Amino acid sequence: MPGIYATQPKVLRSGITSVDASDPADTSGAVDTKGYGECRFDVTITGTNFQSLEVQALFWNPRQSLWMGGGKRTFTGVGQHSLAVESRGGTIFLKVTAFSGTSFNLSADYVLS
Repeated sequence: MPGIYATQPKVLRSGITSVDASDPADTSGAVDTKGYGECRFDVTITGTNFQSLEVQALFWNPRQSLWMGGGKRTFTGVGQHSLAVESRGGTIFLKVTAFSGTSFNLSADYVLS
């Protein structure tokens, strides 16, 4: 589409094999979307006896120095998935919040537009 500029895909997370026990301590591993309105996460999931995996978009509140929980999405199959998040120039992170099955491996790239 004319007028929409997107970045090249970059790695956000790779080799994730467990649910995140807590929010990140800071923004060092997050995506700064300044100048962009949307972040698309391209998620690849593999696993054994995979039933479901849930992720949540987190948004950084710089005034409070806290992560705020956004929408969640549950994947019920392995493979490649995309998840678009309206970021409005904020700092965001993709957190793994739940898993059901024997094991999983998650990798996530991001593209800004």
